[in-house]
Amino acid sequence: MSGSRLASLRALLGHKYLNATAALSLIGSLVVALLYGIDPREILGVSVWEKPLKFLISAALYSTTFSWLYTYVDKGRKLARAMGTVISIMLLTELLVITGMAAVGTTSHFNVSTPFNIAIWSVMATAISIVWVATFLLSAGLWNSARMPGDLRLAVRWAIGLGLAGMGIAFTMTPPQPQQVLPENWAGIAGAHTVGAPDGGPGLPFFGWSTEAGDLRVSHFFGLHALQVLPLVALLLSVLIASNRVRVAMINGAATTYTLVILFTYVQALIGQTIAQPATFLALAISLVLGITVAGLTHRRTIHTDVDTFRGA
Repeated sequence: MSGSRLASLRALLGHKYLNATAALSLIGSLVVALLYGIDPREILGVSVWEKPLKFLISAALYSTTFSWLYTYVDKGRKLARAMGTVISIMLLTELLVITGMAAVGTTSHFNVSTPFNIAIWSVMATAISIVWVATFLLSAGLWNSARMPGDLRLAVRWAIGLGLAGMGIAFTMTPPQPQQVLPENWAGIAGAHTVGAPDGGPGLPFFGWSTEAGDLRVSHFFGLHALQVLPLVALLLSVLIASNRVRVAMINGAATTYTLVILFTYVQALIGQTIAQPATFLALAISLVLGITVAGLTHRRTIHTDVDTFRGA
């Protein structure tokens, strides 16, 4: 095989280190899923292996997504390649810490009970901060990618913005809660994802989102996985809808709905309200209606733009 063909094949396969991270995360998911089923130990009322399993699945999706997106980078490819490698190293570091702490039967997040646990938590916080910066820099090469179809590029732009925002929500969980720092309540934990109640307690199956209080993990989850959802919407629309104008309108509508869901669930968590209440469904319905409205307005605007262009020709 010639050198040019080999280079083209490598480009199609994406980022090798992100691919390796995705494969290791998938293998780890299978192993931890087995432990999840046979190990009876619990932390805060759930299996010690629940958090590692969720993070392994998320890392597999994240790595696969950015390995694929890397194939569309045309300018700044060297920087994008380096950032992909950084993301791989930092994700694997975080996964090792989370899985290792679960294996010894203790928490990884917010644990400042001993100097060792403080060091471990600091490593995790640093790793995910570096992932955020590396994701931003890698994404810069995608913003105006000429290799990417216009409708997909639009979806990826929305996804990058929402994904970075969703990752950023995690940082709002790290400050100590007022009740945690009281001497009579001190338990070596500083930070929480639940608002209005201690972490733990009743929650949605597997996801663990609190059914009694606010939970910042909901908006964090939706924001982070915009990176998969919105490009997938664009790819499905490219198969189902022939008109580029309609696809663009529908992508803007879907992204608007998705953005409103993230905003609603974030504010809902901040005021201490659980997602498991009727008001949530009403808010989702309103978000959908607004998204459809934006889609209609986008479609109408593009029609008028085309007509004006035609008249001026």
